[in-house]
Amino acid sequence: MQTPPLIRVALVDDDPHCLQMFVAAVDAHPAMALAFTAGTGQEMLDWLQDHEPDVLLVDLGLPDISGIEIVKFGAQHWPQLNMAVVTLFSDEPHVMACLEAGAMGYILKQSASLDVTSTILEIHNGGSPMSPSIARYVLKRLQKPAPLKVPDMPLPCVAGILTEREISILDYISRGFRVAEVGKLLAIQSSTVSSHLKSIYIKLAVHSKTEAVYEAARMGLIGT
Repeated sequence: MQTPPLIRVALVDDDPHCLQMFVAAVDAHPAMALAFTAGTGQEMLDWLQDHEPDVLLVDLGLPDISGIEIVKFGAQHWPQLNMAVVTLFSDEPHVMACLEAGAMGYILKQSASLDVTSTILEIHNGGSPMSPSIARYVLKRLQKPAPLKVPDMPLPCVAGILTEREISILDYISRGFRVAEVGKLLAIQSSTVSSHLKSIYIKLAVHSKTEAVYEAARMGLIGT
């Protein structure tokens, strides 16, 4: 029986204690391998130029740049990258900015339920790990009535923005499938799926899978 590949994990955190704790947890897990660690945002950005981990954990309060910039870069440069924020910041603006930038999870360091390996496994398997209070923010945000907006163009023209293949990809992404899984379902390469995602980002003027799904659903191109 073939052994599944290890989950390659990258970490960025300027708190040596937290970083050491996270590294120890990854090293101790038989299904994980440490790909890279950084104490500053620029170190991580430089590494991400040429390397793609399976999971990236990002702290927000870095000494040089905001962790949100790393999330944005990761989403734009590696569309299939699974990213989770692990931070002390629990305010709604930070939460929503990270999720809109492309983070698929948001865990508070002060949370009693913090388990870094569970977070990594959940996000790697297509989930969106969130601390309970963060999930509440998100639910409240989604429950707010959306303002009425007059379409910029008739709906038949709007549908023509994306190709049938691009709509199919976004539909699968909205249902929680990862890039590699979408490729298998559509019988195309993962790199081809990523290329389609980049085209979708340009057409919809967005920067992440989360934004693309939201915008496409708002336009009636996919279901919610």
